[in-house]
Amino acid sequence: MPAGYSSRCKVCNSQHRVEIEKWAKEEGMSPRALSSRLKEEFGEDISYKSIWQHLNEHFDIKAEAREQYRKSKEQMQKTVKKHLSDIEMLDSIAQSNYELYQGVKAWLEEILKEKAKAPPKSLVDLLSATASEVRQQFKQKQELLGESPEKDALENLADVLKEAWDVLKDEK
Repeated sequence: MPAGYSSRCKVCNSQHRVEIEKWAKEEGMSPRALSSRLKEEFGEDISYKSIWQHLNEHFDIKAEAREQYRKSKEQMQKTVKKHLSDIEMLDSIAQSNYELYQGVKAWLEEILKEKAKAPPKSLVDLLSATASEVRQQFKQKQELLGESPEKDALENLADVLKEAWDVLKDEK
């Protein structure tokens, strides 16, 4: 995306202009590094000052910034969609486990009302396992959302300690 051209600019007239601009844009190389790499790879000698001047005067930095912003925005949207997909999947699993938990709990309550026999161990284990899974899925969801009871507790403790410190300082 050349922004300009000068017949006196060494980079503009170089057959490796595209590579120089690509290295500057994609690899973030400095003018000194560009000059060295150009000399190593192609044997072309362009001073870093000439490259610096070209990048400032003939290379459309704003267009490149817009392009990089667009790419980073797309990447962020993909990441957010995946994160959301993970959260929705956890919600779905938690919902089905909770429904299973409610069904098992109701069944156990019926068995216990009859008092005819002890509830099957497998049913008690299933109730315990589904309850545990639901709790675990809620914890995972909180982690994905950046919320956690531990973090909140630490923040509250820090606030209390800060207030206590302020009170102690005021008493002195």
